[in-house]
Amino acid sequence: MYRITIFLFLLLFYSSSLFAQASFDPKEGDRVIYLGNSLMENEQQYGFLEYLISSNHPEKHLSFRNLGWSGDTVFGEARSYYTSPPGPFDLLISQIKATRADWAFLAYGTVEAQNGSKGLVEFEQGLSRLLDSLEAMGTKALIISTIPQLLMNGAEQSDQHISNLKAYNQSMSRIAEERNLAFIDVYGPIEREQSDDIWESNRVHLNQNGYLLFTQTMGEEMGLKLSPADILINIKTNTLTSDHQAELLAADPGNGQLQFALNGSVLPHLNAQTLFQGPKISIQGLKKGYYQLFMDGQLLAVADHRTWNEGLFIDLSSAGKQMLDLIREKDQIYFQQYRPQNRTYILGFRSYEQGRHKAGLESLDALIFWLDGKINRSKDLKEQLFTLEPLP
Repeated sequence: MYRITIFLFLLLFYSSSLFAQASFDPKEGDRVIYLGNSLMENEQQYGFLEYLISSNHPEKHLSFRNLGWSGDTVFGEARSYYTSPPGPFDLLISQIKATRADWAFLAYGTVEAQNGSKGLVEFEQGLSRLLDSLEAMGTKALIISTIPQLLMNGAEQSDQHISNLKAYNQSMSRIAEERNLAFIDVYGPIEREQSDDIWESNRVHLNQNGYLLFTQTMGEEMGLKLSPADILINIKTNTLTSDHQAELLAADPGNGQLQFALNGSVLPHLNAQTLFQGPKISIQGLKKGYYQLFMDGQLLAVADHRTWNEGLFIDLSSAGKQMLDLIREKDQIYFQQYRPQNRTYILGFRSYEQGRHKAGLESLDALIFWLDGKINRSKDLKEQLFTLEPLP
């Protein structure tokens, strides 16, 4: 009986641990979409989440589409610019189907929580209907909690809104558990960040620092790497230690020269202070003096033997910036296609006037797919050759 009790306890603990970490394992060619309110729509200004996921899967060709819509709910109510069928929810489903998504990140509840406890049951029904629809399409869902918000119309109203948000988060967490889906809690970490530096002036929307925190929290919940692996080299013992696929090619302690190679993506990781952070390289056993490090013939850093012994973060920000710029450009063009400013005239009930321009929107597909290719090629696996030499 004692052994059975222990076994059941361990099984429960193991199952809880699995549920605690979001299950996200994209395959080659998978398509990922973001659904929800302004939390998701505004993410396209930064592109951090796609950058983090893509840099953690450098060997896979992935594509991302942002279907977030400010003020949206699980019923698609913000999309009600049609005055005839399809209705808002049917329009949302048709937009999802058009992406042929394999994965969907859902960020709802913030708008619905304004209805308080009386709207909770209706929200649960709407979320369940949306999850049923995604499941029928073969799209795997990950549910994201709301973020905390501070209303400006009085402490009592603000406290009530916070209580409502937590209640809706608990509901989403329960539904995710019942359906064996991942629930990602970003509310707690953002609430614990007692800083105005992560908010826009309205204290409702996140700014760049806020989206970095949001992305890092998402990464932690999904088990992604958030910081680059260190590289430790001892030139005297001719050894290299790192979680990177790295190889020490040559070491000459007498002349202070060495060569090593990294096989795999060397994209820098996102960092709150500098935006990008490359790997920390420590080189021990160097004689007194200054040394310069090159990557594929390009000068990366110059430092003395003490600094190299302690370790130096290498600036690879150009590679990260190039990829992030491509992500933002792709998101901007997709937004123009998916949400044209005069959509009522091109796609809506007045399409009889300017519906001919629909072909122009469809032609943007080629540019979007081309940018998808450039994004994936920018994380392409290739060998990087590093050379250390003493300053002449």
